[in-house]
Amino acid sequence: MTGELVFFDGQLVPRDEARVPIDDRTVLYGDGVFETIRAYRGVPFRLHRHLKRLETGCRTLRLDCPVQTGDIVAAVDELLRVNRLEAVDAVVRITVTGGRSCGPTGLERAGPSSLLITATDYHRRSQRSGGGVSLDISPIRRDPSSPLTGIKSTSFMSSLLAKQAARDAGADDAVMLTPTGHVSEATAANIFWVAAGVLFTPDVGCGLLPGITREAVIEIATGKGVECRFVTSGIEELLGADEVFLTNSLVEVAPVSAIAGRTFAVPGPVTTLLGKRYGDLVRTASH
Repeated sequence: MTGELVFFDGQLVPRDEARVPIDDRTVLYGDGVFETIRAYRGVPFRLHRHLKRLETGCRTLRLDCPVQTGDIVAAVDELLRVNRLEAVDAVVRITVTGGRSCGPTGLERAGPSSLLITATDYHRRSQRSGGGVSLDISPIRRDPSSPLTGIKSTSFMSSLLAKQAARDAGADDAVMLTPTGHVSEATAANIFWVAAGVLFTPDVGCGLLPGITREAVIEIATGKGVECRFVTSGIEELLGADEVFLTNSLVEVAPVSAIAGRTFAVPGPVTTLLGKRYGDLVRTASH
């Protein structure tokens, strides 16, 4: 059986024995950061890039990561090995908690952050449409001025609420806009679209989390001669596109078949090209 052991505060322990204290600031306030990484036959894709973003999040939230980067890499490798995930695709999650809280305001920390790493077999959920992801347009906004912008924070409720509302409406996910109505991202994925052969994606100033997969796809597009523009665009430009797709570590490059009733033929030629090249990249890359 896979996924039996987790790495918790420096030790490999059974999943049921990894216990975060009830007064940890992650439990009380959502104060923490995390990264989700896909591993391909025992090799986590761009793990060091994920860890760099994790370190940035820790600095912003004033968290002291209890383990050095090199030790985290070793722990991930060991976890994949002991859980027998070296021959399959797996999903790795690394979480740094806020540490134990004390005092009436909760600002004081009574103890260090905890580090939790899990690794489980990854089974990609097939899209209900059989041909791409359907999106709703969420009324919940991504605020570029938020201090959490660009951080993969454990305070994740706005994304969860937006995704649940989309599911309730019969869609797979949702497009999230800024307060001024500009396209930002999906609930947990970056968004791209293609018009007249040009690739577009929202500028980082639109309140999105710049994904590691987003970064790789942009590199691939540039290398294949596909023009990529970083834009501040309204929903009309997105709905007028020829192709739309989402990216994140788990779904890789996922074609979008519909947005709020507007349908797209999937997968389009640019989406197909980038998806194939990304698939080639992740299966030949190292950490």
